[in-house]
Amino acid sequence: MIFSGLIIPISTIDWYGRSVSVVFFNGCNFKCLYCSNNEFIRMSNPLEPFFREKKGKKKKRKNMIVSSPLEPLFKKGNVVDIEEIEKQILDAKSFISAVVFSGGEPTTPSHFEGLERLARFAKEQGLLVGIETNGYYPDRLSSLIEKKLLDKIFLDIKASPDDAQSYSTITGGIRDAAERALQSLNLKGVDIEVRTTVFRSFADVLGIAKTLTGHDCTYVIQQGIPEYAPDKKIRQEKPLNRDELVALAQSVSFLKDVRIRTREKGEERVIS
Repeated sequence: MIFSGLIIPISTIDWYGRSVSVVFFNGCNFKCLYCSNNEFIRMSNPLEPFFREKKGKKKKRKNMIVSSPLEPLFKKGNVVDIEEIEKQILDAKSFISAVVFSGGEPTTPSHFEGLERLARFAKEQGLLVGIETNGYYPDRLSSLIEKKLLDKIFLDIKASPDDAQSYSTITGGIRDAAERALQSLNLKGVDIEVRTTVFRSFADVLGIAKTLTGHDCTYVIQQGIPEYAPDKKIRQEKPLNRDELVALAQSVSFLKDVRIRTREKGEERVIS
């Protein structure tokens, strides 16, 4: 079975307080205006015919790429056997307590079979499982929860789910993106951390925070890096600095656990 993606064997920045392996899936159903993984996602689409032609054949994994969480992780996709990913998880097992699946979008239809297999494999090794997701496929997330294959969702909410138009604009015209993100936010039986990457032109932190009221979740405001955005106007912006992110976090102090993530200091909990 062929699997598309790369792996960071040991990361301490993707799940606060834990050392994890991070598995990245190529491709995404969104075309977000500010996506920092744009090159990786765009290069993944031509790999689909390769899967059909080469199924069952071995392909050696290229050198792993380790990067800051605030920088683009890939310049292009990679193709490996799913058994190789399992081997990498086993090799890192003594040093990690969880596996996080990221992307791209790991819950897309073309990846879900591989995602479920890897999640089950991780659980069989006694590891926790997390998924970084845009929340567009709540039914698939719910299926993993019901099968006890998912412990934490890192949910990327891009604008207030009450503002479907803004959400659609950011995601490249996906009209029901806001509705589906809200459905994922309302999933039960799993820990949820909501993340928003902010830019000067896209920073609806207050609107998102109001939606989170009453939910038992952490809210992380991430510093966007304009220079990596596909959109030319966003690339011309100056990134929000740490003090500005602190101010945004303090503006939503009615939430019980608000954090910021910056290049300067990494992840910090903000106490108003």
